[in-house]
Amino acid sequence: MGEDYLKLAHDFQAKQISFLVKGDVDGLVDACYTDDARLHSFQFRAQGHDAIKEILHLYLQRLSTMGARTIDKFEAGRNFIWLELTIDNPQGDAVKVYEVKFLRDEKIYLQLYGLRQGTVWQDGDFAGFTPPDNQEARAFHQWYLDFHIRGDADALADDFFTDDARLVTARIDVTGRESIRSMFRDLFAKESGFTPLSVENITSDVDYVWFEATVMSNLGPRSVYDVMLLQDGKVCLQLVGQLAGVLPTEAAFGQQVGVK
Repeated sequence: MGEDYLKLAHDFQAKQISFLVKGDVDGLVDACYTDDARLHSFQFRAQGHDAIKEILHLYLQRLSTMGARTIDKFEAGRNFIWLELTIDNPQGDAVKVYEVKFLRDEKIYLQLYGLRQGTVWQDGDFAGFTPPDNQEARAFHQWYLDFHIRGDADALADDFFTDDARLVTARIDVTGRESIRSMFRDLFAKESGFTPLSVENITSDVDYVWFEATVMSNLGPRSVYDVMLLQDGKVCLQLVGQLAGVLPTEAAFGQQVGVK
């Protein structure tokens, strides 16, 4: 997508919205999704244009009973767009969602759709959906947790991440194994008592692991969502978002120099 990723991401998002405003789901999918694109959540999976169109038609139908949408977060990189939205809900509390879109040749080949608060869906929307086996995803997640439990930043950087990996949170944006190593060394020096509490949702595919989980440490309890894009079995991109509590990087680093 070129070098000015944020501008190009905003342009791409505007292009998508222009189709949605017209209710042109077919045009949107044909113009903005690869032929083999996947649209996944913890509640459904759709692959290919026809299946994605079916989900998006339902999504627009559910949104028709709701109010305005506000973008709370917008991040972009060479191959991804990451956003969080708040949707006004006349029937109660606002609905908060998050999306990560991965791009290939300026089209979406993978889109992950998650819920931070409430839901846009209705009972029975995905009653026939059977989630994929998550045993491998849970093993990968436990591997990640073990580094944190041991406070082993060196093994985490060397074994878990690619050389050119990027890690992005609300407070941190670092690229490269050595920068990630340094960040985790600093974090582990400030964090103690790391204790996993629960995994609310977890899933994976050939190229990603995605989970929502709750942990506790001296930095406080927090629930997060993690999207990990994989390359040859290692993480090449990790995006960490906040569901509840304070992200550890935010609690540990505050407004330090070099932190966004």
